[in-house]
Amino acid sequence: MFLLVACSANPRKGDSIVASSANSEDNKTKQPIAEPVGAAGKASWLEFQAGMQVMEKDPFSAVYYFDIALSELYAEQQQDSLRLPEDSLYFSTMPMRIIIAMESLYPKLLYLTGTRQAFSILNDYENLSSFEETQMDITEKEDIESHLDEMDQSEFSLPIEINDRVMREIHFLTANAKNFMTASLSRKTLLDSMIYAKLKARGMPADLIYLALVESGYKPSAYSSAKAAGVWQFIPSTGKRYGLTSDFWVDLRRNPELATDAALEYLSSLYSEFDDWYLAMAAYNCGEGRIRRLVKEKLAADSSLKKVSYWDLQLPKETMHYVPRIVAATIIGHYPHHYDIIVEPQKRIAYDTVTVKDCIPLEKVGGAVGASVNIIRDLNPELVRWCTPPNLKSYTMRVPQGTRETFLKAYEKMDKTQLVRWQQYKVQKGDNIGHISKLFGIKAADIQAANNLKNTKLKVGQTLIIPMPTGATAPKSEAKSTAAKATAAKSETTVAAAPAVSAASVVPAANNARTYTVRKGDNLSSIARRFGVSSQNLMTWNRLQNNKVNIGQKLYLQDPIKSVESHKKDLAKYEIKNGDSLWDIARMHNVTVQQLLDWNPGLDKNIYPGMKIRIGH
Repeated sequence: MFLLVACSANPRKGDSIVASSANSEDNKTKQPIAEPVGAAGKASWLEFQAGMQVMEKDPFSAVYYFDIALSELYAEQQQDSLRLPEDSLYFSTMPMRIIIAMESLYPKLLYLTGTRQAFSILNDYENLSSFEETQMDITEKEDIESHLDEMDQSEFSLPIEINDRVMREIHFLTANAKNFMTASLSRKTLLDSMIYAKLKARGMPADLIYLALVESGYKPSAYSSAKAAGVWQFIPSTGKRYGLTSDFWVDLRRNPELATDAALEYLSSLYSEFDDWYLAMAAYNCGEGRIRRLVKEKLAADSSLKKVSYWDLQLPKETMHYVPRIVAATIIGHYPHHYDIIVEPQKRIAYDTVTVKDCIPLEKVGGAVGASVNIIRDLNPELVRWCTPPNLKSYTMRVPQGTRETFLKAYEKMDKTQLVRWQQYKVQKGDNIGHISKLFGIKAADIQAANNLKNTKLKVGQTLIIPMPTGATAPKSEAKSTAAKATAAKSETTVAAAPAVSAASVVPAANNARTYTVRKGDNLSSIARRFGVSSQNLMTWNRLQNNKVNIGQKLYLQDPIKSVESHKKDLAKYEIKNGDSLWDIARMHNVTVQQLLDWNPGLDKNIYPGMKIRIGH
């Protein structure tokens, strides 16, 4: 399938997907956001609401919330329990709703950052299916033909067949989707040394690398409406066939190295069957069963045919475009300058590997090695949630190169008793929040908060994450806890990070210390467990005389005094680098975009590489 980055295919005409129009200036701020069918209790909906609420005053924060909404949506779709009609409707419409909201932010981001930064922020939300194909005029066709006649075909490792279909795809990629091609070829530089090495080791054509461009634009986070994920866009069943398992916590299809191994193994087997790279690529897109059947039918219909080519077959519309588009991408990739495409080389973050035997919050991993949580996520794109998987006895993860020993020392010193332990539980017939809370000896409100449940309504088969008090164990002997025992046998109780509470409720304060706004059902102990801190620290940091908290009260989640000192010491000046945006810089330093604007008068126009800005007063 073609690229769909964390979103579904474009809706059909007449589909109603936005109850409160996301690209209507009046509705965005003045009208309440209507809740779509199936949204109740879903973290993706909460994050989307947070983005909609701030998009006028702080579009950079809106991008952040929409990004989380897409990630949560992706994770929610992985749960086998979500099979009700309202869930299907929600998952088929919500992705495009988020994309529409993202697109409406472009003018604001353009004003605040300039074209390059605005495009950089939004390009992760593009997909090839979203570009309209226009017709070539005579001049454009002559230019393309002239170059194709002049190029040296010996430079290619795949057979390059030129015809009108290929020329139309060259025109599409260089005229209609030029920005996408520019971004994709630039991202290719992050992965090409790895992919080329694996292709060479297998004796496969190097130009097969361009199949991944058409599939995903080389984005590990790419996700399609057919539930295909990763750089090579494996659907769950095919991914599982090649060792790329996916569950609530980890999706190995998003691991570029493992996915490349799987994709090359799959393509190699397809080539062995069809003895034709074009047919192999077509089978990769629409399935080997369909290609096998069509080839047999073609041979049976014409006894004079000795071999069937890709061009002889009448395939689904997508596949009819697919192979010519790969050929076109290959030609453009070899001659980007001819098509006025400037490739900006990017460098992958060098890394070391460490093995952890506990479920560790990514935030704590980043803090231990002095890296942002975004860097840790970039290094470990297969991690779907906020922590390493609690259902595995050990997990090997990547940390920035040179920080392995630093992390291991910090890991050894971590007080794991201060972290919440987690248990997965699958809801059974007759279950309710009260029953489950009694089984595990915790408050119903804690279960609601951990799972972002808007109300107490549960669905049979739904997977809940249960925050276990320190020292507690999962129920074992009670007859009424049969379901919990079955789940416990499948998944160990382990240490995990703070739950995926709404991003809107955890924000950096002006002094750079994170704060949390107390919600209904919270108490000091549940907040402490949720964020992996002690109740005593919360009382000290917030000068509380007792353990009582009130709804709406803001609590520091870290020492505000130390945060101020660290803020003044470490965040004095920052030199802008190529590709930076205000949003990137704000996230990097755990501050808001508005703070950057306040600290740097006149910064609301443009930023440029080499420019130095203040991070703090």
